[in-house]
Amino acid sequence: MATLFWKRQQKVAIAGFCLIILVGGAWRFEAAAQKTGSFKQFNEKGRIIFQAKVIEEPDVRSDNIRYKVGAISYKPFDAPRPAGLAQGINFIEAEGNVLLVAKKYPEYHYGDWLEITGQLKMPKSAEDFDYQKYLAKDDIHSVIYYPEIKLVAAHQGNFVKEKLFWLKNKFENSISQILVEPQSALLDGLLLGEKRGFSQELMNDFGRTGTTHIIALSGYNITIIAFSLIGLFNFFMLRRTVSFWLAVAAIVLFVVMTGASASVVRAAVMGILILVARQSSRLYSIRNALVFAGALMIWLNPKVLTFDLGFQLSFAATWGLIYIAPILQEWFTTKKESDFSLAWLTKRTFDKSLKSLREILIATLSAQVAVLPLLVINFGQLSLIAPLANVLILLFVPATMFWGFLAGLVGIFWLGLGKILGWVVWLFLTYEIKVIEILAEAPLAALKFKWSWWGGAVYYLLLIYFIWYFSRRYQKILINVPVVKEQN
Repeated sequence: MATLFWKRQQKVAIAGFCLIILVGGAWRFEAAAQKTGSFKQFNEKGRIIFQAKVIEEPDVRSDNIRYKVGAISYKPFDAPRPAGLAQGINFIEAEGNVLLVAKKYPEYHYGDWLEITGQLKMPKSAEDFDYQKYLAKDDIHSVIYYPEIKLVAAHQGNFVKEKLFWLKNKFENSISQILVEPQSALLDGLLLGEKRGFSQELMNDFGRTGTTHIIALSGYNITIIAFSLIGLFNFFMLRRTVSFWLAVAAIVLFVVMTGASASVVRAAVMGILILVARQSSRLYSIRNALVFAGALMIWLNPKVLTFDLGFQLSFAATWGLIYIAPILQEWFTTKKESDFSLAWLTKRTFDKSLKSLREILIATLSAQVAVLPLLVINFGQLSLIAPLANVLILLFVPATMFWGFLAGLVGIFWLGLGKILGWVVWLFLTYEIKVIEILAEAPLAALKFKWSWWGGAVYYLLLIYFIWYFSRRYQKILINVPVVKEQN
């Protein structure tokens, strides 16, 4: 009786805790949603003069530059123009950020303080893309196109952040001098999550082949870099612990080199969680760490949960690698021939030299299964050729990212040697682009497919049941995230 009572009390306590978390999360999201920025009130109401600071790295496009500006103060419509341009003179502070679309020249930089004159517009959403929600995650509710701009003061941002952006620009310039398009654009996408430089046709090919995720910087991309380095360190017979810490240090260096933006930091956190899971082989610890990291990110900015596809893909892919990959690993390697498994395929087809291909397949399937509803809901199509495309490409992505990062880094200091290393990465990049282009032309490569959020919720409920069922069947599932096999 006492045991039964204790179990009931535990269930009540857990239910109460979950209810508190649910209510607290709803309150936090509502509080963030209501803070839409007082500056939004001036949308579609004629010309306005305001001062603002460039708070993120400018987004350079082929025909314009996009600046995210914040710390806004504006001049009331009926107030006389101030004699000086110093912040605060006859200006009223306002909340919210603005997306500023300007000509390519003159160019402004992070930390520049600007006076802007123009008309604020409400962001317009397309039929297949909710632009308002996309900008809302960064507290942007107004867009201003080609306004009059005057530079008030330069270098007004965070000193460390400014230097990080400077370092990232050096890295990008190094890549652009080492490689030509579209190879340099693909490497920028793999390493930095940038989507500049791609033709619309190639972007469509990414969508049809289900490979868009490789240019959306996520914890999975960073994990690939880390495990590639671990494989290299193991080749030199370094101890497992030493390899682990060197890989973590490499992730930190990678974050610094790429500008330490919020999306990169989130991806790095997810990648390090995978490394910790592999190092400790303690599933319950990494589960808790993943939940804590996700909850912390959502608490800091609740809008990423519904508006930030990059965060959703990163979290889902990491979740898949932690929960689904070990089950597939067991499925591929179980000794029970009578079971419905791929053990016979593993024994008869995969020899020792092809184990990495099996592990890439496991990683690909795990991540693809986890992110499938997000891709279908957001892009409106289901890629039937995605598994084949991902296996053919992801087999070479670790080497591409490793040699690409090395070439870009070396090119900063010695461009000639960087170009020599660039020939190696050019071969990988060209192969990957050709695979994407060829497979995108295949009949029925992708189907137009509409999927509601309710359908996605049902999918994830069934997936959770699948994980629960096979976890009980295998009884004990150890973390063994695929990509590169470690040696002790």
